[in-house]
Amino acid sequence: MTSTRIIISISIILFALALNFFLGDPISESLLENTARNDPDLYMLNAKIQRYSEYGVLDYELSADKFTHFPLTNLTTLATPSLILLSKGSTPWKINAEHGRLMPKSPFREEVVELWNDVSAVKQESNGQVIHITTDSLDVFPDKNYAETSERVYIINNRVTTTAAGLRADFELKKFVFLSTDSYRVNTIYISSGHR
Repeated sequence: MTSTRIIISISIILFALALNFFLGDPISESLLENTARNDPDLYMLNAKIQRYSEYGVLDYELSADKFTHFPLTNLTTLATPSLILLSKGSTPWKINAEHGRLMPKSPFREEVVELWNDVSAVKQESNGQVIHITTDSLDVFPDKNYAETSERVYIINNRVTTTAAGLRADFELKKFVFLSTDSYRVNTIYISSGHR
């Protein structure tokens, strides 16, 4: 009788352990916890992403010292990002910053690369003309070749220097809209070639 109780007790304990093992999978629990906390699921070091058009033409290239993807919010942070935008029949824009993040296209927004801290955008034409834009932050929409900022912006274009409270730039159409506020107006200084 005692041995029957021992065998039944051991069987119940083994059944409970087996049930606990299959129902309480620690791997799936930790995966759910990480997803709920939005821990990163992907790291890339010194990586480059290239986006091509449907015709096989390179549209833009995004590189960074470090890419970190967060699955819950579906955004990717960027350490020292560098973005090269290619326009049809034009030289590329090279945009650099200390930090950034890539927000993918969704039903609610366009794909956007948000850049901040020491943002610099440079374009050098084949005729030697250089356009250099500096600001504290810049939102770039690579699919549209468009960028905007509501931070102060400084633009140097060979003999013209412009400062503004913000900027909307259509790189494809080569159209720049300079923004002003009550406290910060658009200011352009033109230096003639004889005074340089």
